[in-house]
Amino acid sequence: MGFLDRIRKNGIESGADTAESARKYSEALAYMRCNRYNDALWCLDAAIAADTANVPAWNDKGHLLAQYGKREEAVSCYDKVIELRPDTAVYYHNKGDVLAAFGEMDAAGRCFAEALKHEPDNVVYLTSHARVLAEQKMYKEADEIMTRICKMEPLTPEHWFNRASMLYGAGKLEEAVACYATVFEIAPDHAVSYFNCGNALCELERYEEAVGCYDRALAYARTMTGAMNNKGLALSCMGKHFEAYDCFRRVLIALPHSPGIWYNKGYELLQIGKIRDAAAAFETALSHCTKKDTELAERIKAAKKMAELHGQ
Repeated sequence: MGFLDRIRKNGIESGADTAESARKYSEALAYMRCNRYNDALWCLDAAIAADTANVPAWNDKGHLLAQYGKREEAVSCYDKVIELRPDTAVYYHNKGDVLAAFGEMDAAGRCFAEALKHEPDNVVYLTSHARVLAEQKMYKEADEIMTRICKMEPLTPEHWFNRASMLYGAGKLEEAVACYATVFEIAPDHAVSYFNCGNALCELERYEEAVGCYDRALAYARTMTGAMNNKGLALSCMGKHFEAYDCFRRVLIALPHSPGIWYNKGYELLQIGKIRDAAAAFETALSHCTKKDTELAERIKAAKKMAELHGQ
């Protein structure tokens, strides 16, 4: 057996400069850490040119191309990786992630299923598969996977959070609330879970409990304007218009150009009898509307007209 035959037997292409390829790949990683992605891509191309079997370079090139929105080129990179490493689960998963990001859920699901053939108990791959199933409205199948994950790692709050989110999307609000409650037991400072639980409770018309959840969310994330806004909406549903008004006033400090929040503030002013202030709030709301706010603008105009009629 000659020297070149020994190279081919070891899976290295004739003429491959693995040392140069590794050097260029290392440079690419350094550029990526500095967010210099164009330079990183150039180095990855150089690494691949030096050694077309450089799997990490193909993988990272696919990731960067996907970030640039180049779907075909990104998928082609992952196809090359899978050709080189057909028994490595992570590359099927990475390709699935890209396909899911481009809205190709069927193809993504097939990739995740393939990854799971190689690593059937990998919770990352299982979660990705469940998310794709939920996007396809296959909620029963998605929840079966998430239930399995929660049994595998019962003290990981993100698993319960992900399951709750999928149940919420399926309209199973009571079950979602129960999952969020488990998150609170494991991670009492999980602000996003309090926020989402509050939203589910609002849909169940359990407004007082929802306000409690929003307060807990704000205790751990004071700048969560969504929680303050939704707390205002819940208080309004309870008839507590002064308190609701104060919530929207606070939100506008952080989001002074939001037409929706100005509309909410105007509505509460109308409810507490401050007609002129309400009309002024609606006028301000309209001034911040853009073309994408057509439906909201119509609601604001109707509310403004009502305020003006009350003020006569």
